[in-house]
Amino acid sequence: MKLIDMHVHTNASDGVLSPEKVIRRAMRNGLSGIAITDHDTVTGALSVDLLNIPNNFTVIKGIEFSTIQNNKEIHILGYYLDIEDPKLKNLLTNIQKFRSDRIYKILEKLKRFNIVLEYQEVQGEEPPESIGRPHVAKALIKRGFARDISEAFDRYLAKGRLAYVEHYKLETKEAIDLIKDLGGFSVLAHPGLLSDRDIFSVLEKGIEGIEVYHPKHSRFATTKLYELAKYRKLIITGGSDFHDFSSSKGNDIGSHTISIDRICIDEFLQSPLSCSI
Repeated sequence: MKLIDMHVHTNASDGVLSPEKVIRRAMRNGLSGIAITDHDTVTGALSVDLLNIPNNFTVIKGIEFSTIQNNKEIHILGYYLDIEDPKLKNLLTNIQKFRSDRIYKILEKLKRFNIVLEYQEVQGEEPPESIGRPHVAKALIKRGFARDISEAFDRYLAKGRLAYVEHYKLETKEAIDLIKDLGGFSVLAHPGLLSDRDIFSVLEKGIEGIEVYHPKHSRFATTKLYELAKYRKLIITGGSDFHDFSSSKGNDIGSHTISIDRICIDEFLQSPLSCSI
């Protein structure tokens, strides 16, 4: 069976491995493909064209949008969209500016508690295209202000904590419509972490798929989501949501996958719903 991990992050956002290393590790783990789905950036996906990838290994160029719906953060995965479209490039440039400004605001808040971090320190030696709170968390750990990512968020960075700053997000329907306009299909990321009400609200906005298989889904949630996707004739995907080896708690690339045949990659653009289950 040919397996693909449909949810992988690189160091273009908050992952630790370059696109090339991600692909190498996926092949070493016996996968037949991956989808690169960095947060609010396609830089990692674009770099794939410069790599020497075997013909029998599939790389889907995707993205994970952070969106807002009814005051809740909802993550939307996009696959097969035209990642070189000028409209998308302009949008992502603006989002990256908001992300960068947010980091400066977080650092200002941390200063009030005598925690002084420089922006360059947060960026690290290889500045990401899409910077976010995990980069601040890693800097806090390095300086000894937190033991791990969880503590950094619990003490400083989570909503309601000392240095939390809200950030710009697309409306959920806006992201779904954009992905569709750019020729791709949209998938609700890790829905097992959402309430039923939020899930159904997203379904009403025209999303085309559900990430059924995810490390943070219980067996019960996985079964329920599978049945929902089957009933609604939605595309089923699955992935590890790999970022790094510490925060993923053993969920290596390929820990959660789906058969390439299940999502009908080759046939999708012709007739997605006829082969999605």
